[in-house]
Amino acid sequence: MYNYLKNCKIIIGVFIIWPFFSLATSHGAELSGSFKTPISLTGIIEPAIILNVQSSVGGRVEVLHVKENQHVPKNQLLLTLNNDTQKRQLELTLLQHKVNENNVIDRKRQLKLANVQIKVDENNVKDRKKQLKLAKIQIEVSRNNVKDLEANLKDILRRLKDEETLFEQGSSTRSQLDVLQLQYLRGEIALKNTILGLERAILNVDNTILSLERSREDIKGSELSVENALIAVERSRHDVELSEDALEDTLIKAKIGGIITAKSFQEGEVITAGAVLFQIIDIKQVEIKIQLGEGDLPMISEGQAVVFTTPGYRDIEFSGIIERISWTADPETGRFPLYVKAANPGLKLRAGMSAKVYLLRQK
Repeated sequence: MYNYLKNCKIIIGVFIIWPFFSLATSHGAELSGSFKTPISLTGIIEPAIILNVQSSVGGRVEVLHVKENQHVPKNQLLLTLNNDTQKRQLELTLLQHKVNENNVIDRKRQLKLANVQIKVDENNVKDRKKQLKLAKIQIEVSRNNVKDLEANLKDILRRLKDEETLFEQGSSTRSQLDVLQLQYLRGEIALKNTILGLERAILNVDNTILSLERSREDIKGSELSVENALIAVERSRHDVELSEDALEDTLIKAKIGGIITAKSFQEGEVITAGAVLFQIIDIKQVEIKIQLGEGDLPMISEGQAVVFTTPGYRDIEFSGIIERISWTADPETGRFPLYVKAANPGLKLRAGMSAKVYLLRQK
């Protein structure tokens, strides 16, 4: 009788508990056909992106444009630095750039003039060649004349010596001797003039060739001068860009959209290059770092879906995926870090919240 009553109680208890067990199981099933695994892990919610805003230049904080906990879009102006050195440097580089541009204009004018001159020389090449040809002919004629004059002068000198002998013997007159002496002097003068003309003709030929070469060298020099001026302009343009960038760096802007969570300076304070000014977090997506035991590794994979809850929103299940799994265990805990990435609808989740993560498995 006692065993009969005991068995009846057990049967009745099973019928009473079974509906609750079925309700809990149906609550754990997801609409997608996945079920929560028995594994539940805890971690801390962090922003997916955290950016420390640094200044690449130093200066005095002139204007602060934002406040802590403020939402800012990408490229929002955060603060303005006052840096007079950068302003003066930009003014100097702009002035030098202007000077270099004017130099280019001047060099191009010189090149244009040199091109005109070489064009004139090119048009006169035929005339110059004719002049060279005539000069060479003249040189040859002058050389022949020199030979003739030298021979004639020798003949006059011989006759003069004979006449001097006859004069000393009384067989010739003074006037005859004077005539021969005059002829000899004229012959010497004619020979010297002819030699001088020959040298002048050779010099004219050399000058003509030198003039042509000089015109060509002037062109090369002008072209090189223009190239150097253009290089100087390009260099000064680069300097202007660097100075503008440096001045632009005094306007600190947000490189990402997000929330300003920290500010490490005061308005009017002088900061140095490289100083950390703000911390901006992008909380539109969050990351949860959790620790997984070695025995649970076979049950997970990258890209696997998860759900998680937080004490602040107990009735809401948030969805995410396993973004990556560390290949090395934490030396302190011996567990493997696992990173969950999830959207943050309505920005309900905040950095520092705790989360309980459930792995999902397909039916």
